[in-house]
Amino acid sequence: MKAAIKLFLAGFLLICFASGAFAQNNNRRGTVSAQNKYFVDILDFYHGSPDSTLVNIFIQVPYNEVKFFKTADGFTANYVVTISVFDNDREKLIAEKLWSEKIISHNFDQTTSKTNYNISLRSFVLKPAKYFIRTSVEDKNSNNSYVISNPVEVREFSPRMDISDIMLIASETKIDGNNKIVPNVSRNIVAKKSGIPMFYEINTLSKGKFLINYIISNKAERRVSSDTVKTDLAAGRNQVFYTIKDSTLNLGTYTLTVKAENLDTKEDAKVSSKFISRWSGVPQNVTDLDKAIEELIYIATDKELDYIKDAPNREEKIKRFAEFWRKRDPNPNDEENQAFDEYYRRVAYSNDHFTHYIEGWKTDMGMVYIVLGPPDNIEHHPFDPDSKPYEIWDYYNLNRSFGFLDTTGFGDYRLMNPLDFDYVRGRVN
Repeated sequence: MKAAIKLFLAGFLLICFASGAFAQNNNRRGTVSAQNKYFVDILDFYHGSPDSTLVNIFIQVPYNEVKFFKTADGFTANYVVTISVFDNDREKLIAEKLWSEKIISHNFDQTTSKTNYNISLRSFVLKPAKYFIRTSVEDKNSNNSYVISNPVEVREFSPRMDISDIMLIASETKIDGNNKIVPNVSRNIVAKKSGIPMFYEINTLSKGKFLINYIISNKAERRVSSDTVKTDLAAGRNQVFYTIKDSTLNLGTYTLTVKAENLDTKEDAKVSSKFISRWSGVPQNVTDLDKAIEELIYIATDKELDYIKDAPNREEKIKRFAEFWRKRDPNPNDEENQAFDEYYRRVAYSNDHFTHYIEGWKTDMGMVYIVLGPPDNIEHHPFDPDSKPYEIWDYYNLNRSFGFLDTTGFGDYRLMNPLDFDYVRGRVN
């Protein structure tokens, strides 16, 4: 496997701006979710002593998740970002930063694109400890607010030798001899021959010859890719830009590990970070092929499911899965398959809202939501006398209502009328 590495002892320049070339949330060093309206990446860097750590927090807001108004400048979106750092018990506010962002686009099509986004960066100097970090984005034009909250452990760095967190790179350019990079905040990687670019820092008291290992492991912790580089590093901060070449990965979550050893002093260090491998054209919330095929049960016939599952190899299974959705693309001339995207958006929503002791997409509520979409009206009846909790979902355009009864009292809502199963299955609105 070929690799390219560039070492810089001087500072690098980080671009935080709207990008139209590259486009589900990194909740902390690789715990990824695709259900948020924006993305967060939190990266620790050495700050000069074991008592303090530089914490860089990136916020990425896709254009299609904020509302644009027509203005004299073109099309304008305004939103407010807040980052609040609490102690681990969420009782004391340690630090907070609030600021406004403004996006101006001269092209309306850009305002609805999933691949255009705006990135913000704010830095905090914190003592190594466990914290609770809350970020929020408030869209001023729509008055919608979105929140991501995560427990975070800020690392303590060894002054003798250590490695910062790994920043994945969406794009990189060189201007006036300086590297300018756009971070991949979502940590979604579309496999390509050019590889997976990254940035990190190695801080060391001793210069010398270093052996650096790069390892990619799958969810089963099996190594699927690796590379080794020998290079000379100076004492102090060493900035490393590295690209893993020819990385062909299946759909799913992977762990990237960097290990470095000073061959002279035998000191070593390592750091790991998760990312999601995606395929071009596949929704971001589809991260497991076999699971995505299983979730087709509500719209695929038994014959179609068997055909996909019985593929002789994984490549053929991918081909058959893609063909299933290609046939259902409402606009084949468009780059996006809206039916594909919407179906798995509904699956993800069902998992977020209807899961109890089984996954949300497998519940009766999940089935109805996935097939018919959100109801026009919901009647909640949690405390009616002489009745278990129940809900009524109304679909006005279908002239249908569906009743769900909580049979156990633990949120296990079942369809009251078993005949509704036959009505729902096989049709998608």
